[in-house]
Amino acid sequence: MEITFVHKISGADKFQFLLDRHILLNQPTGNFIKLSIEVEGRLDMKLLHRTISANRFLTRLNSIRLEEGFLKIPHWVEVDEQTPITFSELDETTFSSRNGELIQGNALNISVLHVEDDSIVVITMHHALADNISIQTIAKIIDGSIIPEGSAFAEEIKDTTPLIQQLIHTLKATLLVFKKTPKSMAKLVADEVITNTNIIDFDEEETKQIEENAAKNGARLSRSAFYLAAVSMALKQTIFAGKGESFFLPVPQNQRLRGNEQVAMGNHLSFLFYNIPFDKLNTLSEATACITAQMVEQIKNESPKSYSYLLKTFRFLPLWLYDFFFKMPTKGAVCSFLFSDVGETLPDMKTFMGKEIVGVLNFPPNPSPPHLTFVMMKHAGCLKLIMTYNSKAISEEEITKFEAALRALLL
Repeated sequence: MEITFVHKISGADKFQFLLDRHILLNQPTGNFIKLSIEVEGRLDMKLLHRTISANRFLTRLNSIRLEEGFLKIPHWVEVDEQTPITFSELDETTFSSRNGELIQGNALNISVLHVEDDSIVVITMHHALADNISIQTIAKIIDGSIIPEGSAFAEEIKDTTPLIQQLIHTLKATLLVFKKTPKSMAKLVADEVITNTNIIDFDEEETKQIEENAAKNGARLSRSAFYLAAVSMALKQTIFAGKGESFFLPVPQNQRLRGNEQVAMGNHLSFLFYNIPFDKLNTLSEATACITAQMVEQIKNESPKSYSYLLKTFRFLPLWLYDFFFKMPTKGAVCSFLFSDVGETLPDMKTFMGKEIVGVLNFPPNPSPPHLTFVMMKHAGCLKLIMTYNSKAISEEEITKFEAALRALLL
């Protein structure tokens, strides 16, 4: 078996492997992300299968594997033995494989669900190989609206930053995480993990109202601060009522350079860190101001850049040691909950495989401890909040109360 391509694993990729390890300690499904596209009418299954199977780029992508090199430092390789893409018609959206796919070669999974007269295509990839933009790029490649050229990964640009400066950035990021970590973090505890999903939809009129309310409450720099403020307040009032004194969470930030949105593989992420005390969650304007101030401070201090260097440095650590450093500032709790605002999803795609797109969803990764994950997104002028949660830690009654509280806050 000949290796035809080698690419270094990035710091953000290795971080997703760390989360994968954390998730697999608690449940059988690892760190996967999904994008679902619902189209009006039934898809031609033979055409879809033929299109995907004949796409040389996708079959090459699916032959990418993970190997360990010198000092067990992992890297991606492409082998000449092509691996067929897993393609299935299902009545469910689960993908219950462990991260062995990345060793054996099976990075991409395509499932099609038929709901009444419509079809839903679910694209599943391991998070170590793809971020949110990556999986949207894969959808465009399947559709034929992007004809990729060259490598599936972005060309690695040589870092000319002096080593001492890189170490200073790493130290700054380490100090930031310790500084932001609260003494008493709100968290959920449960031994068993059963994953459920809840989707909160807002129509166009509601979305316009929410965006107006964001500006009124001080979210002029970023609406994400307003969304996070509302989610945090609703959680404090319902699911986390009486549980802790402060939320702590990392929020991913897209670090892709302009022009590489079509790069299919790899994570191009860094993080902003928020410590949100419960006593700052009394009003939306107060909560938004608390979050915005931390956002501005970290961007001004180049904290995402510093954290990228920390991730780059830590990619050389074995996962067990990486895990120790990762959990040390939070005393093993990781964070209170996970939140990301992915913005517009597939904004330029109106059709998929010749059928009109009627719905798009970004599914969060599995909510293994801290048990609760949110993705805020927008499609066709409408906001959506997709949440995955551990039903052993959170009851259906709590989910219903949370949704009611969130709607009241946002609207």
